[in-house]
Amino acid sequence: MNMKVFGERVKQALKESGLTQKKLAEELNVQTSTLCEWLNDHNEPPMQMIVDIARFLDVSTDYLLGMKDYDL
Repeated sequence: MNMKVFGERVKQALKESGLTQKKLAEELNVQTSTLCEWLNDHNEPPMQMIVDIARFLDVSTDYLLGMKDYDL
């Protein structure tokens, strides 16, 4: 999994939606520091968290994982 793409795309989706990393961490019930590790390529989130993040941000997991360059 290309986590660099993942982190960048989650950050971009948060920015576009006007949400914060803190809000996403609260929604996922994880520490902000844990989310930061995922977004900065220091650790990989569990697969279910990737699904939960995609749902929260209303994007596809394929987009977040870099398998698509855009999300419809």
